[in-house]
Amino acid sequence: MRTLSRKLGKTEHDLRFVLPNLFTAASLCAGMTALLLAAQDRIELAVLSVFLAAILDACDGRIARLTGTTSRFGGELDSLADVVSFGAAPAFIVYCWGLEQFGMTGWLPCLALATCCALRLARFNVAQLDANAPAWMANYFTGVPAPAGAFLALAPILAQLSGALGHDAASWLALGVLTAVAGLMISTWPTFSGKALGRKASRLMLLPPVALAGLLALGLLKWPWATLLTMAVLYVATLPVSRWRHGVLLARARP
Repeated sequence: MRTLSRKLGKTEHDLRFVLPNLFTAASLCAGMTALLLAAQDRIELAVLSVFLAAILDACDGRIARLTGTTSRFGGELDSLADVVSFGAAPAFIVYCWGLEQFGMTGWLPCLALATCCALRLARFNVAQLDANAPAWMANYFTGVPAPAGAFLALAPILAQLSGALGHDAASWLALGVLTAVAGLMISTWPTFSGKALGRKASRLMLLPPVALAGLLALGLLKWPWATLLTMAVLYVATLPVSRWRHGVLLARARP
């Protein structure tokens, strides 16, 4: 009986480790599906598949931290999935949507986006936070994270789908946007990280984010493309703020 109990306990422990990896695998599947949909010229569904991949990607790490099942394996699997879902998939979607008409000129920014996404994730995997660094540095990423970069890259498509721009204008815009996003991914620009959000916040302080999430859900149901485009624009607006705030905190930490 004791042997059976130990085996059951080990099985339960192993299943806890499987759960976050299932979300990661689902994110990878969503990214692969986005590639297929783009090849079939079903651009709207392809964009939504990347959005689904981002939601699943946000869940796997949080589940692992909540259950105490973070592992090196899970981190490596997450990065491999991200290369497909947030590097290859958005690059191929944008190419099939509007950059194919530019030939090699349109293909090169797509290659840059996918390559820089892989480089950014490789840097993230090997980077180790200095043990003597202040705790606030954990609230920042170095460079634009892969999911955010994917949606910035898809912003020209969102602009066209929402009616803000015509297809031709959005296609020309995409040439510059993909190049800029690729550079931001591998840059040292400090960007806000939401991983620590809510860890020490009171229940009252959580009310505004919950209300905002409700408004976001409503917007996605009624005006999905305009809402996603607004999210991309607002994220860009946070970039100078994150750099300024990071600089202020860094100056305070210096002796």
